[in-house]
Amino acid sequence: MMNSPHRLRLAASAVAALVATTTIAACSGDDSGDDGSLRVTTLGLCNEIPLYWAQEKGLFEDHDVEVELVKSTGGAAALTALQSGDIDLAFANPFSTMIALDQGLDLRWIATAYETTTDEAKAANAVVVSEGGGHADAVSLNGETIGVNEIGGINEIITRHWLALGGGDPDSVKFVALPFNELASAVATNKVAAAQIPKQNVDPELGLTSLGDPYVAAGDGGGLVFAGYVSTSKQASKREDDLSGFQAALIEANEAINDEANDDERFAIAAARCKQDPEVLSTLPENIYEARVDVDALSRMGAMLEQQGRLDAAPAASDFVPEWVATK
Repeated sequence: MMNSPHRLRLAASAVAALVATTTIAACSGDDSGDDGSLRVTTLGLCNEIPLYWAQEKGLFEDHDVEVELVKSTGGAAALTALQSGDIDLAFANPFSTMIALDQGLDLRWIATAYETTTDEAKAANAVVVSEGGGHADAVSLNGETIGVNEIGGINEIITRHWLALGGGDPDSVKFVALPFNELASAVATNKVAAAQIPKQNVDPELGLTSLGDPYVAAGDGGGLVFAGYVSTSKQASKREDDLSGFQAALIEANEAINDEANDDERFAIAAARCKQDPEVLSTLPENIYEARVDVDALSRMGAMLEQQGRLDAAPAASDFVPEWVATK
């Protein structure tokens, strides 16, 4: 197995992020057992609405599952907490999951949270720069500093891929980690030249502009799995009923969320959780809410990790998606 600088940075950032995540640390040593309770990490993002909806509407209880949300800083930290037994489901991304699998962690992908669009006009993510700041494309960011929420996480990996696709040099760029709610302001105050953020986190008064959605470019006509919920293989075998009930509740939540008749209520619920204005949320593009797992998209993302030299060979989706998980 190749110990590339990318891998070493990811391992270090996972440990550092876990130390910084005091909410997770406070749960250390608590084993939820087999009573139907699941400790699930959250980043507090607006687009975690399926999780919030299922919790507030009692959909988890309908499937004999009780969900406790545990604050985290990113996927790498959540996977570290999962491995130590502090939580039962990590809100993580496929890249971090596949890299962790390659490093020896025995993980299973239980449900998807949301996928990316293939249409730039409906883009929910952005590489943002200051208007008039002199940055107009990927090449113009060579040698600059770009903010992401987590070093070695999905947003850095995708942004590197986007830079290369646009003719830029990803290795010339310095990536720095900042909380989601600080990334836009860091660009506006010239602390970083650009940042990869959800469009929901862009304050329209900050004078920022998007150079495009890196996920749309990286997908090259196909959607990607943005985030989902990961367990250990032991939990997946031992608690199939609880975990399949968790996914089933999210599938039901998505049916309601995707019904325009529920728009006002879902924006209100999301806004209360992510501390946003529901009217603003209603105007912003969103990712595609889908709890079923797209194994083809996972395979394409594994190929990206190989292209970047982060993995010699990406794991097959069949290696970490249990047979009982609902797929697309």
